[in-house]
Amino acid sequence: MRKPNSMTVFFLLSFMSLGVSANSSFGNRNIDKIIIHDSGNVYVYFLGETTHSENCDSNTTYVLPKENILFKEMYSGLLASMHSGAKVNGYVNGCYSVWGKTKVKITRLDFTPNL
Repeated sequence: MRKPNSMTVFFLLSFMSLGVSANSSFGNRNIDKIIIHDSGNVYVYFLGETTHSENCDSNTTYVLPKENILFKEMYSGLLASMHSGAKVNGYVNGCYSVWGKTKVKITRLDFTPNL
């Protein structure tokens, strides 16, 4: 069996990565409101323009899914940021379906102090 050369390996790795989606930043934003939805998920609405590159039914409704392993920590941080007026920076990746409609799925949150 012939050993593949480095160009073949590079091509295959490049081709395989085409289907992988990356996180999309939603910028540094203030929270407008948080809704505890009866689906068990948390809906977050930010002030300002939508800056992420996801394409969901609603691009202005951000969902923190109840299945997220850091749900409690992220929800606590969102509440603290909303009540203190601190901005939240973070990332979304893909759409999350709630009762047949998709919302932007939160995957990462960065909490930084107001300076």
